[in-house]
Amino acid sequence: MDDIFADETQREQQLYDQLAACPVFEMTGIVSASGVGESKSPGQQLWSLLITFDAWRVGSGPVRTESITIRRKVSTHELRTLKNAIGAKTVIKIRARVPEENIFRRPQALLEEFIRIDSTDSELHDYLTELQKPEKPVTREDDFFGTFIFDGSEWYANSVKWNGEPVKLSLSVEGPKDFDLALKVAHALWGDETLWNERIRDYAVQELLPLKNENWLHEDETELSPEQFRNRMTLEFITVCPDGSFEWWFDVGDMFLGHFIEVDGSLSEGLTAAAIQG
Repeated sequence: MDDIFADETQREQQLYDQLAACPVFEMTGIVSASGVGESKSPGQQLWSLLITFDAWRVGSGPVRTESITIRRKVSTHELRTLKNAIGAKTVIKIRARVPEENIFRRPQALLEEFIRIDSTDSELHDYLTELQKPEKPVTREDDFFGTFIFDGSEWYANSVKWNGEPVKLSLSVEGPKDFDLALKVAHALWGDETLWNERIRDYAVQELLPLKNENWLHEDETELSPEQFRNRMTLEFITVCPDGSFEWWFDVGDMFLGHFIEVDGSLSEGLTAAAIQG
């Protein structure tokens, strides 16, 4: 397990070295709906700040609509400052190092400076307006779950109860028939609610408790028992797709330094993966 973390850390450092060797350009882009994110690996002092642009341009060049990840190593104070300054679904101007190619094989950039919220790039603002237009009904009704609200991109969401606790349920709807298909998956899960609840939590413990006890123990923290691990898991939201697949997302406090636990599976294959995310 240590080798996995070491390889990933080394690969990330190679990316930062590639980015640092590139010239600095002025760049304008649309911040994705996820806003400013962050990650930190065990043993690291600095956070990796992460921003996705849904569309962007370098200088006065053409608008590019493939997503790009903007990253920077920052302190906790810098992270909070930039999170407060940069909102989701806004157009911002930055200075960044943008390579033609990189080890991750998808667009990446190194943030050098946040300049300002941009109100002058009419083309990017027009594109943002198009991104925000709902192409589907704003709400959909279900006799069991109630009212789902469209988020403007590809999800219908609703606040529901799972095992007696409030949770956000999101249905993926890329195609015209997807809502009904995803809804059937949700009904199947809720129809066997107690069994799925135990399976999912047991699977998370099985897959991630060894990782916690071997690599993520904080200073003066003793190894966790399966019951202690389960008690720290608070279900936050469930996502369901029309193909029968689903994701369970759990808040686990500082157990993994602020990361979430994601458990994946499908009605046909059962539970297939558990990982720390965010």
